[in-house]
Amino acid sequence: MRISLNGIVAADDDQPIYDCFGIGAFSPRTVRQALADNPEGEELVLEINSPGGSVFAGGEIYSVLRGAGNVRTRAEIQSLAASAASYLCLGCGEVAISPVALMMLHLPATSTQGDRVEHLRSVGLLDGTREAILNAYELRSGGRADRAALRRMMSAETWLTAQEAVELGLADSVLYQEEAVPQNVMNAAGAGLRALGGGGVPDIALLRAEYRKAKAAGRPEPPELAAPTWQAKARLDLEKIRF
Repeated sequence: MRISLNGIVAADDDQPIYDCFGIGAFSPRTVRQALADNPEGEELVLEINSPGGSVFAGGEIYSVLRGAGNVRTRAEIQSLAASAASYLCLGCGEVAISPVALMMLHLPATSTQGDRVEHLRSVGLLDGTREAILNAYELRSGGRADRAALRRMMSAETWLTAQEAVELGLADSVLYQEEAVPQNVMNAAGAGLRALGGGGVPDIALLRAEYRKAKAAGRPEPPELAAPTWQAKARLDLEKIRF
């Protein structure tokens, strides 16, 4: 069985909000349901096309896939596995990547309000989150890349070609190719996904507020948010842990 994991990595409770506004997203519930629905004896193939999203939802999906039991799982990165998507797919038994796809590794981010102590707590949370994510990369690499090198890649916001992902052990094979091709030069882009995607992922806090207004008014979707121009205005940084 094949399923498509397209769009933002979202928490289960946030999935209906993204759906309401027509924003592509998937959640741990999506993967749990796919595992439950997968016919016995068949391989479950996850088609990955994602800029990332919630770090905790990504971790949950990774763990669900690692604990899939007798279900054979395979991730196929078709265009992009960035941020949270770059490690959630590593929970699959096999990872294949298209020759035109990219994997992107970078540091987790959050926002904090408050005094110095509150900001230092956030730094501790971000450092711990980084090390947790590194566990997934290091386990998958199988010694092809050491932890220090992977940490440097995260700090530099590193974009890996299909061949580089395979050489680092983060992917097992390049789709549609019988033999490996020579390594390309590593591409690291400091501008990140915002430069490529027109402003980053939408602000889930804003979406939640407008979603509640719409429900209270009995509207399926706020008309002021239905216009295409709102999409551009709503692309603010997530005010929560995201990766």
